[in-house]
Order: sequence, then C-alpha cells, then structure tokens
Amino acid sequence: MNWLIAAILALGAASSVMAQEAPKKWKDTAELSYVQTSGNSKTSTLSGKNLFNYDWEKAALELAAGGLGTSSGDTVTAEQYNVSEKVSLKLTGKNYAFEKTGWVKDRFAGIKDRYDAGLGLGRNFLDSADDKLFAEAGGGYIWEDRLPGVKNQSFGTYRAYAKYIRTLSASANASQDLEYLGNLKDSAGYRMNAETALVTSISTHFSLKAAYQWKFVNAPSAGFKKTDTLTSVAIIVNY
Repeated sequence: MNWLIAAILALGAASSVMAQEAPKKWKDTAELSYVQTSGNSKTSTLSGKNLFNYDWEKAALELAAGGLGTSSGDTVTAEQYNVSEKVSLKLTGKNYAFEKTGWVKDRFAGIKDRYDAGLGLGRNFLDSADDKLFAEAGGGYIWEDRLPGVKNQSFGTYRAYAKYIRTLSASANASQDLEYLGNLKDSAGYRMNAETALVTSISTHFSLKAAYQWKFVNAPSAGFKKTDTLTSVAIIVNY
C-alpha cells in the first residue's frame, strides 16, 4: 500500500513540475498614460491601451484597443480611438504571413471613421537576447469617412513597417518603430507613423514606459495640420 501512495505522490509532483515548465501561450498588457499633445490639438489628457497576444505552434493572434479623449463640459474637444486584430501564420525560417483589420476614429486628423484591411509578409531579421528586429510589407484597402463637409474616400494602400528592440539591462529596453502607408489612388496621400519608447520594469507585473509618438499626414483635411505628436508616460500592467 505504501508503494502505491508513493507512486501517486511522485506522479502528482511530476505533473506539477510539468505544469510549471509549460510555457504560457497568452499574455495581456494594459497601459494607462498621461499624454501631452501638440499640433492639431494642444491639451493634456489620459489615454488607455490594451494588447492581447495568443501563440499557437504555427500561428499567432494579436488583439489591440486604445482610446484617448478630452472634453470641456459637455463638448468633446479631442478624441482618438482604435481597435484592431492581426493573425500571423509562421512560414519557413524567420518568415511569416499576416492579415490585419482595424478601425480608427481620429479627431486630431479630421477622421470620423477609418476602416482598413490588409495582407502582407514579415521577417524576423534579428531575434537574440539583446537585439530584436522585424519588418513587414504588404497591401490592403481603406474606407475613410472624414468629418462633415469633406468627401469620403476609399482607396488601395501599401504598407512598410519595421521595429527594433534593444535590451539595455535585465529590467530595461528601448524600441524604435517606423511605418509608411502609401495611397495607390493619390501618391500625395501618404502617411507616416513613428514611436520611440523606453520601458523599465518596476516589479514582476508592473513597468514604466516613456514614449514619443509622431504622426504625419501629407494631405490632411482642410484646416488640419500635417503633424501630430504625443509625449506620454505610462504605467504598464503585464499578465
């Protein structure tokens, strides 16, 4: 009887070790930040973001959402919201394919609603403990409803994107990304986005992020500037 009890205890201990060693397939990152903006809107406000990732053996899912809003009394003076999903399929070597859809409302740039869908290919050029670099290229289509008085637009688009992450220490990393969005209907209607960020861990689940975001629209709606910038300091909660 003693040998049976010992065997059961040993099996339970082995199962516990295996459960601890099994890599977690999902992670969730919530971000709350104070934002100072300049350009089309000069104000200070709060913003929130959330990013959920799930990895399978041959595929990965990414769900993202964010919001930034300011009001004066009952009047909304600035707002920017976004939701997107992305599914990546791992190919041979360091390559992968992806599809991505999203929705954006951006009062800063005169966009009432923008819906986009795209396909593309990506490659992980660097994936070491200290350096990570990946790039993506693809195409898609955009449906864009601008603010009242401006003709709505729809057009084909092409996209180039790259991101570099450098590990500075066991608790800190820096990143830089750059995105170019071309307009197949009007070559002057291109957009560019960039973010420079520094993230440092406070504890197992909490980090502090300082970031500078730059957005450029070459052909904005009438009355809006081409450039918007956001400087933010955020508390990040990792699950």
